[in-house]
Amino acid sequence: MIKTMSAYTFEIDEVAVAVSEILAQLDMEHTLRAHSVGLMTCYGEFIETGVTKAISDALPFDIIGCSTMANASAGELGEMMLCLTVFTSDDVLFSAGVSRPLTEIQDASLMAAYREARKILPGEPAMMLICGPIISQLGGELLVEKLDAITGGIPLFGTLASHHRIDYAHSYTLFNGQSSNDTLSFVLIYGAIHPSFFVTTIPGEKIQNQKAIITKAEGNILMEINDMPVKMYLEHLGIMDAWVASASFPFLIDYNDGTKPVLRSIYTFTPEGYAVCGGRMPVGTTLMVGDIDYTDVVYTTGETVKQILQVPEPSCILMFSCLTRYIVLGADATAELEQVRSSLHDTVYQFCYSGGEICPVYTESGGLVNRFHNCTLIACVL
Repeated sequence: MIKTMSAYTFEIDEVAVAVSEILAQLDMEHTLRAHSVGLMTCYGEFIETGVTKAISDALPFDIIGCSTMANASAGELGEMMLCLTVFTSDDVLFSAGVSRPLTEIQDASLMAAYREARKILPGEPAMMLICGPIISQLGGELLVEKLDAITGGIPLFGTLASHHRIDYAHSYTLFNGQSSNDTLSFVLIYGAIHPSFFVTTIPGEKIQNQKAIITKAEGNILMEINDMPVKMYLEHLGIMDAWVASASFPFLIDYNDGTKPVLRSIYTFTPEGYAVCGGRMPVGTTLMVGDIDYTDVVYTTGETVKQILQVPEPSCILMFSCLTRYIVLGADATAELEQVRSSLHDTVYQFCYSGGEICPVYTESGGLVNRFHNCTLIACVL
């Protein structure tokens, strides 16, 4: 059984004050069990001022995490905020690890990090919790594919770092107080746990009926749709502005393998007019264009929370929402956070905005397939 506690601070500059606030909320003398680990998400400036390192140094267990544009926990929410969830148990084991720098998705580095963390566990882990970097030229899907193979297909759940600056170089992952823009931190969880996963995209009526086929692509670089250059295809649909396309019109990709379609964001366009997407764009797969706006974000979040609350006696709820969903909220940027806070009440939860979402999807037979997502709200209930 896993017990969870949550803590938060808005104190960016006064390091000692931030540490004392976190320690007071956790009350570790009365709450910690034999095995513990932490998940930290925060506004990027907490890293720059040394708050994340000081909190990690003050706690007697490993902490993974990442920067984010906004987050929520323990009934509080905000952009300039740090959230910490602590998982503790007498019979469930946690083993944290961090990769070497990933200038590219390297099998050897990921395998070495996994084996180092795995060797202290008495058996195969039940799942992996992940905080990863954004490597835009490769996309997050390749990272998920590599981890899926290395771990033997255990459920993978997590997020890529995000930041309030546009430059991905300022999106950081965390491991025991050390920050990096090119390493992956993770926790292997071993024991009798029964996680439930939720994946929420956009309402079906916001997906255009017109289906197309990807006819030319390399990895996450989309070149042609229906034998037309990407920009020409978008213009054919009446989407003339490239920035608007990347912010509000994600691609829905159907692998035609019995799993639910996944969303893919357009990160940017190359000088040749190719679309740099958040994941692989396999040639021959079916592509549809979606449309996401303020109402969609608030509605789908509310519906997802209703489903989550049907899970009996949850120990903790982890929710990661794509930063695209945050952007389309416009001036009412905390609307999704407010929706979560007003619905979950006393349940322990942690919510943050993501640069890419990692969550299994259910097959028609009830099995799980690990997937990388964009423009999506994902949740794991432990």
